[in-house]
Amino acid sequence: MTARTPVTRPASTTFDQVPPDPMWTDRPAQDLWAPLSVPEADRLLRDGGYDLRVRWRSGAFRLVGEGAGSGVPLGAEPTWAELYRLLVRLRRRRRRYDPGWLARLTGTLGAADPAGSGAAAGEDPLTRTVLDDPLLRMHCATLVPESARRAPGGAVARGTGALPAPPHPEHPGGTVAVRPDALLAPGPDGAPGLLRLVIDNRFAHREHELRFFVEHFVRPPLRAFRHALEVRRTALFAAPDALAFELSTELEATGRVITATAAPAPDEHTAREAARTLLAVFADLADGFRRIGYSPPRGDSVRAAIDRVLAEELRHLDRPTARLLARTELRPHVHHVDADQHTILRHVLDTVQDRTRRRRWNRELPQPAVVIDLDLCGIIPLRRTVEATRAVSGPRAGAPNGIPELADPDSLPVLPTYADSTWHTFLELTGLHEKYPEVDWRAVHAEFFRAFARPWNRLRTDEVNAGLARFVWDVRDAGGQVVFCTGRRERVRDHTAAVLEAAGVPDAPLLCMPDDRTRPIPELKVARLREFGELDVIAVFDDMHANRIALTKEYPAALAIAVEVPGLVVERRPGQPVPDRAPAIATFETEPRPRSGGSGPGLLSHAHSLEELQIGALRANRSARRWAVRLNRDEALELAHTVLADADRAADRLARAARDRFGLTGPVPESERLDRVVHALHHVLSRKQFLKGARSNYQVEHLRRDVEPFLREDRPIDVVLLGFPIKQCLNGLKASGPLPDLAEFGGVVRLREMQRAATAVHPPGLRFRILTDGRHFRPRPLSITGTYSSILREYADLAGLGETAVIEEVDAVAARRLDVDLPAERAERAARHRRLLTDALRGLDIAERPLRTLARVDQRAAGADPAVAPSVEMFREMLMSVVYSVPLSVPAGIERVAWARAVYADVYDLDGTAVPPMLRRSRVEVLRRAWHTVVRYLATMRVDEELGYEELLFPNRVRLTVSAARPGRCGFTYLGGSGLLPWQGTGALDRRGQLGADFAVSLQDRGFVPVYSPLIGPRQPWFVVPAEHTRLGAGGGMRLDPEFAATARLRRK
Repeated sequence: MTARTPVTRPASTTFDQVPPDPMWTDRPAQDLWAPLSVPEADRLLRDGGYDLRVRWRSGAFRLVGEGAGSGVPLGAEPTWAELYRLLVRLRRRRRRYDPGWLARLTGTLGAADPAGSGAAAGEDPLTRTVLDDPLLRMHCATLVPESARRAPGGAVARGTGALPAPPHPEHPGGTVAVRPDALLAPGPDGAPGLLRLVIDNRFAHREHELRFFVEHFVRPPLRAFRHALEVRRTALFAAPDALAFELSTELEATGRVITATAAPAPDEHTAREAARTLLAVFADLADGFRRIGYSPPRGDSVRAAIDRVLAEELRHLDRPTARLLARTELRPHVHHVDADQHTILRHVLDTVQDRTRRRRWNRELPQPAVVIDLDLCGIIPLRRTVEATRAVSGPRAGAPNGIPELADPDSLPVLPTYADSTWHTFLELTGLHEKYPEVDWRAVHAEFFRAFARPWNRLRTDEVNAGLARFVWDVRDAGGQVVFCTGRRERVRDHTAAVLEAAGVPDAPLLCMPDDRTRPIPELKVARLREFGELDVIAVFDDMHANRIALTKEYPAALAIAVEVPGLVVERRPGQPVPDRAPAIATFETEPRPRSGGSGPGLLSHAHSLEELQIGALRANRSARRWAVRLNRDEALELAHTVLADADRAADRLARAARDRFGLTGPVPESERLDRVVHALHHVLSRKQFLKGARSNYQVEHLRRDVEPFLREDRPIDVVLLGFPIKQCLNGLKASGPLPDLAEFGGVVRLREMQRAATAVHPPGLRFRILTDGRHFRPRPLSITGTYSSILREYADLAGLGETAVIEEVDAVAARRLDVDLPAERAERAARHRRLLTDALRGLDIAERPLRTLARVDQRAAGADPAVAPSVEMFREMLMSVVYSVPLSVPAGIERVAWARAVYADVYDLDGTAVPPMLRRSRVEVLRRAWHTVVRYLATMRVDEELGYEELLFPNRVRLTVSAARPGRCGFTYLGGSGLLPWQGTGALDRRGQLGADFAVSLQDRGFVPVYSPLIGPRQPWFVVPAEHTRLGAGGGMRLDPEFAATARLRRK
């Protein structure tokens, strides 16, 4: 749990201990607002390769030249600042690297003459650390002298004359480092001039000034600081004046921080110094931002925004880093999840998922359940505990002057609890029993309990344990249910439910004790669970040993887990095991990105849905776009051919195995040929790189039924696939654009692999009929779906499928083959089914407690009209999938993906206290759009069934299905073991070179960077790769590591 504290500058930190460097500008930049000299401006524009010049036209100076049209107005009396602003607005960057230009810019900013030198670049640990770490260099640079900046073995200068290194790939003309003092130097109006100019120079003016400020001046140093500390065990900024910011030659913020100071293997003192430096800079910059006069968004402030970024960047630290930073002024924001806790909770979720899988095959099995206690487990009554502790601190027998330790709960090593079983341990740990031996401590505890429990309304001040809401959701997502079984009485049910609802905890059964209870709580808990019905209890979470013993006796297969809240006394003494040997956790939090196993940095998440990801805990990486790779056409085609060549080798190996196994390598009796070919084809189709689902779904006899006519006539076998709509990109969390990327190309290559292997056993081969459904289930512009299909056809040609793959819209094929006026017939039937489904769901509002509404949808399925009952049964599951792919309205001043992260962090939480009105409105809009989309989708499915799309379009064919396979159908996967279909995510090469698809939001968090290609244009990445496999180009920009590119291949499984 993270507290909030104001960002203040420590009094001990100063900024005048180091002589000014020319690139670490700390003098007022007054010349920026001097009148523009046209000859000098033209010279700078010419020398920089901007292809622009300044001319007087129509009563004003204009910037004219390539890409400027008739001229962009500079005004009648422009300044240098206005020229720089226009260059940013035109997206012009200096093309030529020239130290003279940088010196001229530095002089404009008010820097001194160069002086000083340093050590050799190859010997400097900081420079080597930054150069070698592909993630660190996105957010951080160091300084080397101009003469050594591009030479690996050159010298590093911490004095004057140093330039940022490694070079920024988007700025081949060079960049400069500017100290906070220079950013805050007064401009013409007395406010920080350069800071204002940089913020006003932002290209995306739709983004609010405050968000731009924190993303370029707060997040980069924090991201670099954490990464260096966690990954490199190095402390950046471990000295005053150790931090500067990188600006382009056009005075645009690059998103990098610059330092010349680092301390390997930092101790506590070094970490404290670095934390002070960071907080001091943030405090000074925040004050400067306020003095400029920008208006923060409603309900926000500069300090709150900085605190928010601090909390985001310091969450889920590893243990050593968390321990180190907990001793610094960053402590209120430090957050860590114990690895054992993550393992325990993941084990519970995995078990729930496994039991759910069994239940699908046997519906008589009970639903898996997780039982969670509330007080001191799911709910933390911290405020009531503190107030009750103070309430019993007054004078009494044995302590005539009161008990000052209790009057100041913050001074206690632990806080007491209402539980009798913990009271003696509390007295022992605090030493109160020895200090006040005459006090009747049993009477004190009785008073404490009364103060703690009364009045009932104070229960509403309780807090939910960290991670509980997400854990409840994860249990539901795994197919189970959470049951809250508390020792609280029925009379406080409403107070308890209000606390859970305010924290965004999904609806779950709440079992309370009778108001007139007399039996022990453990017995009553067992009785209440028996009354609830048959349960497959997977785990029991409780802070009380007696409760755990009773519940696991009733449910022997259940795992008992102790919950021990930090800061509150627990039953066991320090260093002693839990009495029942149960594993213990502190919160219900898990790691969003496991640090070991098969899902670390550079690997895919293997998530099948966005709801599996902790979207709110995943880190964005805006800098990744600035470090993108841009392939030329030849490079893109070479990579494509690499993937093709590997697929061909795999196909040839498979073909040889099939022919050898079924005796097709030599002469075959005609009477046996057909049977052997059928078995060989089945062997091909059921290989792990093609098959989805169980092999038993599509057996040899199923295949014989589908292909025998083609084999007897010795002609290509028709293979039908439905899919390839467009990329699911409407919120930016899955994909960045609507066009098919490398994942779709990989899908087409997989078809080539199947075709090549099948042709070896049946020479006419296969003929694929790919039926696209981009406009079948949802209305979409033809311009978008048409472009998607056009590029898909280009991929098919590139993969060499040629005429063996026909790509058409499913409705166009149906209109030719079905003897009806298809558009009119479909419209009439779809309208009828929409009415039936709408009537069946009438009275339900997804904007009122969404999860409870969806549960009521399931309840209505049993009594629904048979004509609509199947659609009602599918409705909940369909909505919980579709909700992540509907359009999203974005408020002004906020980036689309950033807003999508906030909306989908918990899209079903509409009433929590942490949900501001604007966010609630957006979530309601998304849920209602999803509701209407599902109604349309299910109505379309029913019409397809009635018109016989599935059987009448291609009666004799092999039907490859990418959805849930069922008997008689051949399950198919395009990308081997990848969790997603190609169009559901973003194409990615993982660190092993394997091609798959994953969600864009997860790939950013895992350190991937975009790769662009002329094959689909500059507006959308063709695929993404781990940053570790990119290299700085000699002439600027980023390049794909050629050795890595040569490993690109499809997944085998």
